[in-house]
Amino acid sequence: MGLNSPPCFSQLMHADLPIFPAMQPLKEPKMDAIQDAPGLYISDRVAARSVKFLKQYNIRYILSAVGADDAPKVQEVKFSDADGEWEISRKIVEIDDDPTQDMMRHLKDACDWIDAGLGEKRNDAENEQRQRGVLVHCVQGISRSGSIVVAYLMRKLKIEYSAALALAREARPIIFPNQGFERQLRIWHFCKFDIYQESTPGSPNSPPKAKQPYRVWKSERDNLLSRGQEAANRLRHSSMAEVAAAMGKRRLKKKEEAEASKRDGRAETSQAMESQKEWERVDAMEKEWNKKLIFGEVADEQNEDSK
Repeated sequence: MGLNSPPCFSQLMHADLPIFPAMQPLKEPKMDAIQDAPGLYISDRVAARSVKFLKQYNIRYILSAVGADDAPKVQEVKFSDADGEWEISRKIVEIDDDPTQDMMRHLKDACDWIDAGLGEKRNDAENEQRQRGVLVHCVQGISRSGSIVVAYLMRKLKIEYSAALALAREARPIIFPNQGFERQLRIWHFCKFDIYQESTPGSPNSPPKAKQPYRVWKSERDNLLSRGQEAANRLRHSSMAEVAAAMGKRRLKKKEEAEASKRDGRAETSQAMESQKEWERVDAMEKEWNKKLIFGEVADEQNEDSK
């Protein structure tokens, strides 16, 4: 499906459009380039709507890892401006930022799609080859999109989860896959980046058979969900608390670095301001995670009272 009217595109991508009511957009949205995968970028949803960023980084493919209610309504976007016609293809990975969600079933297809996008080039005005950009985003650019970027680095570089996470965080330090996604990424590595076995010779049309580690994980997940909402909520709250604690440590570190730079006088004024902005971003995110955690606990208490 295409969109041919420039005003509609601008309206779709405008950074001031509302997102989740309970999650306000972070200050200074930006796209972060993954250095070990040229052309690959990660961002939150606000930056993903910025025409300026999309053109600056030659973004031609956008992978949106969001819930069904937040999925973009169009798969392909076209618009024209002074520089000519611009076309962006989309891929939607419908998934909530919930440790019980099955991220593994999306990873191979997502990585294949990113590979295909990064493999394409086009001639620019000077008839030179220019790398086409692929953007992966979720709402905050922390857990869902971070998990997909980490998975892509794991497969591309044939490395384990921890090493891929470290590389991804060099570009975007706030990447924190939730507990469930982290475990699934480790299992996905053990499955050699494909949860299904190869087709048996002579029966290429037979349904794919899931590998044992994935079947075990899925069985454990289903068993957890079968025990009721309270059991699942304990895992969700534990996951959010872990992220909140990690954000808190990072916030403290950034604050100490900013104070040290100011105290020692070694940094330029502009560098100190940039450090302060980064601290404010992390502080805002930590408050949002803590708010979600508190609301979850309140919901549990209300459920207990109603029994």
